[in-house]
Amino acid sequence: MDDNQLHAMRHSLAHITAAAVRRLWSDAKFGVGPVVENGFYYDIDLGETKISEVDFEKIENEMKKIIDEHQDFEHFTLPIDEAIAWARDSRQPYKEELLNDLKRSGTTVAKDLAADEMGTITDGDAAMSDVSFYKNGDFTDLCRGPHVANTHDVGVFKLSRVAGAYWRGNEKNPQMQRLYGVAFANNDELDRHLEQVELAKSRDHRKLGQDLDLFFISESVGKGLPLLLPRGEKIKHTLMTLMRQQEESRGYTYVATPVLTQEELYIRSGHAKYFLEDMYATAPDEEGNKFYIKPMNCPHHHMVFERMQPSYKDLPLRLSEHAGLYRYELSGTLTGLIRMRGPITQNDSHMYMAQDQVEREFSNLLEFFKDIYKICGVKDYWYRLSLPDFGEGKKYSGDPEKWKEASGVIRGCLEQSGEPFVAVEDEAAFYGPKLDVQIKNVHGKEDTIATVQIDILVPERMNITYVDAEGNKQFPVVIHKSIMGAFERFMGILIEQTGGWFPFWLAPEQVRILTINDSVIDYVEEIEKVLTDTVLMKPVKYNEIRFTRDARNESLGKKIKEATAMKVSVQLIVGPRDKDAREVSVRTQSGEEKVALDQLGEYLKGL
Repeated sequence: MDDNQLHAMRHSLAHITAAAVRRLWSDAKFGVGPVVENGFYYDIDLGETKISEVDFEKIENEMKKIIDEHQDFEHFTLPIDEAIAWARDSRQPYKEELLNDLKRSGTTVAKDLAADEMGTITDGDAAMSDVSFYKNGDFTDLCRGPHVANTHDVGVFKLSRVAGAYWRGNEKNPQMQRLYGVAFANNDELDRHLEQVELAKSRDHRKLGQDLDLFFISESVGKGLPLLLPRGEKIKHTLMTLMRQQEESRGYTYVATPVLTQEELYIRSGHAKYFLEDMYATAPDEEGNKFYIKPMNCPHHHMVFERMQPSYKDLPLRLSEHAGLYRYELSGTLTGLIRMRGPITQNDSHMYMAQDQVEREFSNLLEFFKDIYKICGVKDYWYRLSLPDFGEGKKYSGDPEKWKEASGVIRGCLEQSGEPFVAVEDEAAFYGPKLDVQIKNVHGKEDTIATVQIDILVPERMNITYVDAEGNKQFPVVIHKSIMGAFERFMGILIEQTGGWFPFWLAPEQVRILTINDSVIDYVEEIEKVLTDTVLMKPVKYNEIRFTRDARNESLGKKIKEATAMKVSVQLIVGPRDKDAREVSVRTQSGEEKVALDQLGEYLKGL
């Protein structure tokens, strides 16, 4: 079956879902029901009634009835004003809003519409004269299609989950219920997908984060504000140490800036125009100054650059900071460590340079990304090049030629590196083109790991300069870089990619000593002395072995089971025979082997 047929089947199932919901709840109001990867969803407003997984079976049964009724999908069009009247008479306010947008602007895509005009009634000439509808049985819906010919042609399906979703992605709008389903051509494909879903659930960083005592979210603290437990903090600290060592070896200098900053700085940098709604504000102080908890570091680093008053001899100047940021995110978008409100501990750097240094610095950055992801074992990532669109009303300002030059540098470096990338328009930062590192999480959703951006606008806007060889002031080009993005998010990605089995150097508990009986305690103390004296130097320098002892009066089998469940990298099994032979039984994912005590330190370094 080709993709077009599968798309039509899934689209038809979205409408069958809505028809089934209306049979069960006659006052249901509907938003949109598009096709998504592996299935479909429909946005539904049932007022105070909440759909849960308990309701899935009865909804699926109604859907199967509609399918078994062999209803034809009938396509027809209506003049726009008749369509609006249909929506009003059918008590479908969300459809009426969409139709008003079609009449006024010829589109319902939110990003292409002025926010203050969305859904407003328009008099005069219509941007669209006729609109498309589909009818199956007694259910009629606004839709461009395509659909299959008959409800019996939709393949196999299963409702998968329900989530909250603000209408048109705006938190000021009503929150609807987004009912998801998966759909395939046959049962074999559906069963394989469901097996993959169950596997993905077992590797979900939110589940493993709980199972492995890495982090949790407290209702008392608040949504989107995860608390790292000791084991989770060990991972974060080790990642931060790795990045600091790697950056300092490449000429980066670390700074520290306040988490609280007055509004004036963001007005000066231009961020206030685009990001104030995403910032947490404080009440004005006694002098009337309004402060924000910072969601980014760049304006603060620009102040450091300004204070340093560098010359061309100091460039490129690379400033780094591991700073805790806070950003307002909608509650429905929060996802464990991947999408959070704070603290977002950003692996953030700003590189200030002359124009003729940009290409070399950017090319080196791509190699830096590659090196770090290889060390950490990050796989299956690609780049997303976000370019400007200088259409009317767009956010991009400044000299278009500078934009084109910066975009060309990124594209050229990517092509030279051979790294996979896609290019998209109208997703650049307001101050320059950007390159995001993309990856798919265990559920198949695309996430951004990290970003790098060329800033061609803000230095001039903030009037930060360096002195060139002739003694003239020049505006630097700034590259914003974050290889690990937020350390917390990077942790979440690693948890899912490794299934909790971190590489030995990063594991929160690298070694657990399991005793067979109490007769070996004195020998265990000798082993612990070896572990204490063993320090890893690669890839993190001065990385002391993290170990524990399990000398409980429990069976060895239970101890092994518990250590394995906690994904402990190395289990050292110690019994009387090991003591007599001056060796240990080393158990890893690869199997079990005997290692002499005087060779244990080197063995662990080899891991």
